Amino acid sequence: MYNFGQSKGVVDIGIDGNITAFREKSDFDGDLINIGFMVFEPKIFDYVDGDASIFEREPLNNLVADNQLAGYVHKGFWQCMDTKREKDKLEELWASGHAPWKIWED
Repeated sequence: MYNFGQSKGVVDIGIDGNITAFREKSDFDGDLINIGFMVFEPKIFDYVDGDASIFEREPLNNLVADNQLAGYVHKGFWQCMDTKREKDKLEELWASGHAPWKIWED
């Protein structure tokens, strides 16, 4: 079982990739953060009850209850690039020839 956060939420992912629970993340727990994207079928709108609906509550919990939410656990390299310092760090790795995300041959 893996736990990945979505903003302040955490999804529990079974070994089959199905999400078994969605809960709020505590600032003090050690769960990993979500670094990915959510991709939905148009039917997702059947789970949203208008503009006042809080997506991380009823819609996601109902998707879990209906076994309609799955995730993928990436175990490879990841580095955030939200700041200039992080951008510089990634460019330095690339320039050094030691970019862990470069898995192809030139």
